[in-house]
Formats: sequence, C-alpha cells, structure tokens
Amino acid sequence: MSKILGNSLSEGLYDLLRSKVPTAIVATVSDESPNTTPVHLMLAKDKNTLLMAMARQHTGTANIQNNGKVMICVCEEGDINVSIKGEATVVKEHMDCNKAMCVVKVKVQEIKDDSTHSETTCGIRYRCRTEKGESFIKSIFAELEDYH
Repeated sequence: MSKILGNSLSEGLYDLLRSKVPTAIVATVSDESPNTTPVHLMLAKDKNTLLMAMARQHTGTANIQNNGKVMICVCEEGDINVSIKGEATVVKEHMDCNKAMCVVKVKVQEIKDDSTHSETTCGIRYRCRTEKGESFIKSIFAELEDYH
C-alpha cells in the first residue's frame, strides 16, 4: 500500500520540478480509456501548483478539458518515486510563444510515495534534435515562468 506524503510538494520535489530537467508521465481520463503522456515542459509554480505546456490538439489536453483529473508520475534519480494527484485546467488556450501549445494548471491534491524494492537511479531524459527545438523549449519555459 502506498504511503500518502501530503497535499503539497516537499521542498526537494518542488526544487526538482523547478529544475526543468524531469520528464513525468501524465495520466488523464477519457470516457473510453486512460491516456498517458510524457511531459517535460512542466514547472512547479509553487508548492500547490504545477504548470504544463501541452499541445492543444493532443488527446491528453482534450481529456483534461473534459475531465480534469490527472495523476503525474515522477521517477527520478535520488530514488524519487511519487505520484501527484491533481485537478487540471487549461488556463491559456494559446501560448504567446507558440499558438499550437496551451498552458495547463494543475492544483495538487495529494502526493503518494510509489517507492518499491528497487532504487530509481535515473529519470526519463530528452535531448533536443535541433537548435529550433532548443529555442522552442526555452521559450516555453520562459512563458511558464512568467505565467501568473
């Protein structure tokens, strides 16, 4: 049975989700089946709020618009294994830096420890394929940082 850690990010988890390094798996709910999406364009705004940039036409975004329930799984170096249950809302339909992207705000409801008998030594990593991709990611994170 998983241990409930609370309803706000710990200092360490907050710092991790401010670092712009982790890729988390975001699970959403639809009428027909669950959907998972790897998201690396995510930032902790405060200890109770996450911001994510998602493609407007993505299935996960549609699911959030229809049913805001999400579970965000973070497995990261340092043996961090948590799931963040939250209520998600699309709060900006078109990002200024890229009209195909939207801003999703997640209100943290509960955090549970998903540790197992194995130690997590590394998380999911991505690498930009092009300079254009690098510029895209920088502009997304800059806009998430400035979102109020």
